[in-house]
Amino acid sequence: MKVSRLIGLAIAVMMLLSLGLAPTLAQDCDGEVIELEFMNWWGAAREALMDTLIGHFEAENPCIRVINQVQPWDNRAELLATAAASSNPPGIIMSTRPETYQFAISGLIIPIDSFVEAHGTDLSVFYDGEIGLQYWNGELYGLPMPTAGGLTSLYIYNKDMLRDAGFDPEAPPKTWQELEEMSAAITVADPMGVDVMGTQVIGITGGDASFVSWLYTNNGRYSSDDGRTLLFNSPEGIETLEWMVNFTNNINGGVENVTDFFQDTAFAQGDHPWYDNQLAFLRINTSFYGHYNVNDPEGYANTSHWGTMLRPYNGDNPDATHAGTTGYNYSGAWAYTIPAVHPPEKQEAAFKFAEFIGVHPLGGCAFLFAQSRPSPVRECNENPAYYEVNPTWSVVLEGLATDVAVSITPVQGQLAEILANAIEEALFAVKSPADALNDAHAEMQALLDEFWAEFDAENM
Repeated sequence: MKVSRLIGLAIAVMMLLSLGLAPTLAQDCDGEVIELEFMNWWGAAREALMDTLIGHFEAENPCIRVINQVQPWDNRAELLATAAASSNPPGIIMSTRPETYQFAISGLIIPIDSFVEAHGTDLSVFYDGEIGLQYWNGELYGLPMPTAGGLTSLYIYNKDMLRDAGFDPEAPPKTWQELEEMSAAITVADPMGVDVMGTQVIGITGGDASFVSWLYTNNGRYSSDDGRTLLFNSPEGIETLEWMVNFTNNINGGVENVTDFFQDTAFAQGDHPWYDNQLAFLRINTSFYGHYNVNDPEGYANTSHWGTMLRPYNGDNPDATHAGTTGYNYSGAWAYTIPAVHPPEKQEAAFKFAEFIGVHPLGGCAFLFAQSRPSPVRECNENPAYYEVNPTWSVVLEGLATDVAVSITPVQGQLAEILANAIEEALFAVKSPADALNDAHAEMQALLDEFWAEFDAENM
């Protein structure tokens, strides 16, 4: 049955479950029940949604009982690494792309190609850029959910603030230059800090990810397709970092002003400059719409107040255009991976659950729709009800279409730390943008070459 035919059923079932009227979708299990511990980070309001998803799965798979092990975000990487390497790991674990690669190389998880073939799982339902991020060394290790796309390509903007500054509220900035002009007109700052901000172009944490995102809007690239050669210190890369430094200093008054402006704020908790009309342009991921609707339903419902736009590009570069990045560093590309130590029947149960999360309409499709977030499954996003929940949905789909997959390796965490330090050196004028990127490139390429040399030697 097509996804679009089941979307209405998914929503109806979720409504029934909220009333405690869950339908029976399968007979009771007569055999031994397999307990499947699910280590994940779908906490807060999403825990109830995941419990609903699990209820659907168990109804269709009565011989499998899923134990929802929601984890804290503090020390997330350490918790996951310890669990994955233990003698008794969870039955299925939620890992980022670099972690998936590292676990695969270490033999801690198994590829799922044989399960995909045995179950006839149709991988073509995913966006190419989504399923493509789940392969390592030619083997598939997970199915995507949520989308890795839509994490860097989208901004929401305050139409009232544009109107008050003399700009057309229906014409948000398309280029770097327009973003500069509008931000300069909107920002209210003095030596004591920023009271009202147009936007920031640096990351509050992990400045390397912001740099890479802007790099692609200047027709630059982080690495070669095979992940063996780093390319970020190109002329486009140097120009990008120079622009970021100048914007931060000339418009926002420096790094400290930006850091202080966002200190102790959280969009998901409703404590953020956006809600107080103090920020005109906010880079978002697709989960922000759900948070916005929960924290400020009146503001969210008023589309004369806000809109969605694509990340601006360098208008002075004729080859540049809107772009987002997928799979870089920790942002996105989550997978549901299966530990190698478990017996075949538990691994089979884990794949069934991963497949349900990935492609079933009552799984990830309904789970993400309930959060106003897009699915990595194309057809799920064609649901007209998305436009009722998010009137800017067409721009979200444009953003997904502009996303570019970034090639990385299991040493990405180490590379990202070096690049983040280089970005900081440029922002604090310790080094020029060119020197910062070139020095980082030399150190990072040496580390990358060492990784590939060891990998190739072990896999000859």
